[in-house]
Amino acid sequence: MSYPAARDDRATLSDGQRRAALAAIIAHMTAVGVTMGIMYPLPGLVLEGRGVETWLIGLIAGMPALGILALVPLAPRIAGRLGAFTTMVAGLAVGCSAFLATPFTESLWIWVALRFFMGAGLGLPWLLGETWINAFSLEHSRGRVIALYAAGLFLGFAGGPVALDVVGIEGMAPYLVGAGALILAALPLVPVRRHAPPLPAQPKLRVLAVARLAPTVAAAGLLSGFCEAAAYALTPLYGLRLGLDQSDALGLLTAVILGGILLQYPIGWLADRMSRRLMLALLALLGALAAMLWPLAMASYPLALVLGGILGGLILSYYSIGLTLLGQRFGLEDLAVANATFIVCYELGTVSGPTLAGAAMDLWDPHGLTAAIALPSLLFAGLALARWRTARDERRVETVID
Repeated sequence: MSYPAARDDRATLSDGQRRAALAAIIAHMTAVGVTMGIMYPLPGLVLEGRGVETWLIGLIAGMPALGILALVPLAPRIAGRLGAFTTMVAGLAVGCSAFLATPFTESLWIWVALRFFMGAGLGLPWLLGETWINAFSLEHSRGRVIALYAAGLFLGFAGGPVALDVVGIEGMAPYLVGAGALILAALPLVPVRRHAPPLPAQPKLRVLAVARLAPTVAAAGLLSGFCEAAAYALTPLYGLRLGLDQSDALGLLTAVILGGILLQYPIGWLADRMSRRLMLALLALLGALAAMLWPLAMASYPLALVLGGILGGLILSYYSIGLTLLGQRFGLEDLAVANATFIVCYELGTVSGPTLAGAAMDLWDPHGLTAAIALPSLLFAGLALARWRTARDERRVETVID
């Protein structure tokens, strides 16, 4: 069965229309981020008080990631048939329904299924929102636009736990807030829905093919998920093992998160003025250096906060600059599949990061966390630098031939 191609009107958009579409997606993804920020910590907080076994809490907490991994590779074909806007709204509806159904059952195995559907549903607007952002970004400002997107998304993530602190974890309140954020997320899309990027119903590329064609992009997704999840999950524990009280240990995590948000735009500005592969290599080298210096900075708590903020900004930039490079590397016909590859790699990193970094902390207590961030960053820096040199040499050969 063939599907009619949607009209691609990007070339005819005025600057105002383009900015409105990009602002709508950033607002949309910030609201989705709030729900994700509620979704991930909520089961642990609720079920710990019920005496549920830790392994089962971990299984329930990790199901959204499994839902994302299961559905995101299929999402480009779904969006090609239904349209990006319809698919995004359908994903929001699935996530919202699963969220609202959770407090009405005591069965933990139903919780497992519901949280799988939460992840599968929210993976659709996540993927297509990023595809939309890249499709409508102009090359000369792509780094700054995606920096604003990343800052908005992770600001939403950070706002989720704040919302839980305000409304509590009992009763319907946290679920209503999470579902309400998804309803609000749909509203900015409505006035710009006709500008949704048209996607092919039968993409030519597959996830594994993208990883082979663009290993730097795939590795950036894997590294960002690994380092972010490890840092967010284990930084408070790192602080406690260094002798900080609970408030100061959580302050380290706050510094990492705020640094990640605040440093995105300056880093995105630089990404519009230099080779993005080279920039990824430099960011990874600086990230490794910051991680290795963090234990020394712990002698002064204010210095530890500052360096933690810098480390957070560098870690989050692996994601934003990797996504920027993805948009530079792939055209619209392949963009959704490439983005699916990026998200799959990111989720694989989030699944493995806390586990491997936790094992590293057991081997080298407590500085295994910083080693677990520094080592893969150094390895990635080598890959990105090698790919940058190859691309530079190829451009030189092409110039000589021309």
